[in-house]
Parts: sequence; C-alpha cells; structure tokens
Amino acid sequence: MRASTVFALALALLIGLGAVAVAKYAGLFERKAASEPPPPPPLKVLVAKQNMFEGTTVMADQVMVRELQPDEAEALKARLGENWRARLLPPMPAAAALRVLKRNVLADQVLLQDFFEELSLPEELSRRLEPRTRAVNVEVPKSRAAGGQIRVGEYVDVFLTTEVSIGDREELRTACIARGCKVVMKRNTPWTVLMADPDDKPLSFTLQANPYRAALIEYASTRGKLSLLPAATPPKLPPGVFSDPSSPEYAQEDQRVDNILNGTLAISDADLMRIFNIQPPPPKGLPPGATVIHHLTGVKDAGYTIIPHGGSYHPATLPGVVPPNPNGTYNRDGSSPTSLPNLPTSGRDSMGRVSSLPATQPVSVSFRLPSATGGEKCKTCEEARRQAQARQ
Repeated sequence: MRASTVFALALALLIGLGAVAVAKYAGLFERKAASEPPPPPPLKVLVAKQNMFEGTTVMADQVMVRELQPDEAEALKARLGENWRARLLPPMPAAAALRVLKRNVLADQVLLQDFFEELSLPEELSRRLEPRTRAVNVEVPKSRAAGGQIRVGEYVDVFLTTEVSIGDREELRTACIARGCKVVMKRNTPWTVLMADPDDKPLSFTLQANPYRAALIEYASTRGKLSLLPAATPPKLPPGVFSDPSSPEYAQEDQRVDNILNGTLAISDADLMRIFNIQPPPPKGLPPGATVIHHLTGVKDAGYTIIPHGGSYHPATLPGVVPPNPNGTYNRDGSSPTSLPNLPTSGRDSMGRVSSLPATQPVSVSFRLPSATGGEKCKTCEEARRQAQARQ
C-alpha cells in the first residue's frame, strides 16, 4: 500500500473520531425524554367569607373567591360523583348575591347550587298580609325596638309616649295603642338580611295591623314617640275578625274597622283620650264657688240669679253692676273686686235675672311630641311649644 494512501486513511479516521467526540459531547447520541404537558391551572371556587344561616339572603360582600385545594377536590368528587364541577357556583361574588340559603353554611365552605333556594324575587308585601289587614311603616331608634333585634315574622305591641296637655297641666304618658302587630318587613327591603344596624339611625319596620290600628299608628306618630315591644303570638281569630269581647278597648274593634273602610271615621285626639283614659275635664263657665239660683214662676222658667263667690246677695250681680251695699264695696270682706266673672250681660230683666246660664268654655286637651324624653331638648320641640303657648 502506498504511503500516501495510508496517510489519507489515518487522517480520515482521526477526523471521524473527532466528529464522534464532538457529537457525543453535544449530547447528540442521548435519547430525548418525551415532553410532559403543563399542569392545569388551579380551580377557582366561591366560598363563604363568614358563617351564614338558613333563610337569610346572601350579599356579595359575604362571599369570596379562592383556589380549590386538592384534598377538597377529592372529597367533592367522592361525595358528588364525576360531575361534581357542574354543581359549583360560578367563581364570582355576584353569583351568590341576593340568593336565599336553605341551609346553614360554615365560613370558608365551598358553595354549591344545592345550598340555595331557586332564584326568584321575594314575595310581594300584599301577599304577606292576612285578610282585611294593612301594612303601616314606622321608624324607631334601636333603643325603643328591643335593641334592633326584632326579626321579620315576630309580633310586637306598639306603645306611644306623648306629652299630654290638659288645660294648664302637662304630663308625660305612655300607653299601648296597638297590640299583636306582625312584622312583615324590616329596613324597607323585602329580603331578610343578616347585618348590624347603626346606633345613631332609626330602624324601619313594616307592621301588619287592622285598618283602624294602622290609621291610629299613623296618627300617633305625629303626636309622640313610638316604641315596639316584642310580644307572644296572639290567639288566632277567624279571618277578618278583630273584636275581643274580653277587652274593653277591643270589644268594638270590628265596628271601628268597618267605619274606617267606609270612610265614616277619622282618627283624632278623641281616640287617644280613650286609650289614655283621659276624661273630659269640666268646662270653664261659672266662677269657683258661685251660687246659682234658678227662678220658677209656677212651672215656667223665670231665669237665673248668679252670686259669685264672696259676693253679697243681690239679684243684679252682673258684670258692671255693683250691689248697693252700705259700705259701697262688692265683697263682704270690704275689698274692691279685682275682676268680675264672665257672666251674661244680655237678656236680663228689671230684677237682674238672666234667661240662661253663661256659656261654658271647654278645657282643651292636646297631645304632642314630648320634649323631655331622650336627652337634650330639640329646637323643633321648643319652637312647637312656644307656638302652642302663643295660640293659647
């Protein structure tokens, strides 16, 4: 073999060995492992942010979205089957908003479709009322509504605290103006929401009452301050019947309801006088201690002679007429009269007799918002007091 041929073979062998070494160093002879697919993103679920209770309406701020843990996924699959994902709520807070729960739910528990009632609007207010009843809205502070803990479906008695003026005398009085009223709505919303109410704002309650008591509550809210006291469920009466023969106040309730519905009865202070047991005071007419002599001629009326307290007997004891006493005074004690009684000046005969007794002036009775309850007096109450005094 020629030397040149041997050299060419040796050179080719060296080049081949070098190429193999480079390829091996580069990993060209290593078998590539099969590429694995990327893991799926974690599943998002909707969970309760706090404990929630059966019958309440869920709000969007009471739920949150988080990732589902592997052990939770296994537990859901074992309990609900292969199709467990379809029974989850969509992972967004709006999916649970205004939904009513039909079971209790623990905080951080995964929310399922089965936890909620069918999506629908709440029942209309008119459908919540019993026959021949009306809905009346009242606003009271928490301090006069059992701390705001009164719930829809409970029964309450409605009390009125008012400042009663009887003539020149004023006093605070409290009385029950409606009993056994059912709460059919709270906070002016048809949904039942579990939430804390502020202490510095009044609470709104919608009560079920018969038409007469509903009108009375409306009227009383302008005459004083209302309070709601929780009460036991009242005895069940036949539909549309409200009279209670055992109660003096409710014995004629059906008649009052009929009169309200027929438009022949208007609520006034007379209703409050009956409830607060205020008897009409005697009218102002004759001066205190006056003596009235009724004259008769045979069987015919001959008029009256009025002798004021302390006055000397004289038939002409009328305004502007001074009895002809020896000392020239009006009273027996010798003092001059400071004021004369409001007696009739017309229709008297030559003997000073009058044809009728003086006209009586009834004593006024009024009810108004009490300014002495609940802390410092409000400017509105004081202004109303001054106006009332000016009218008197």
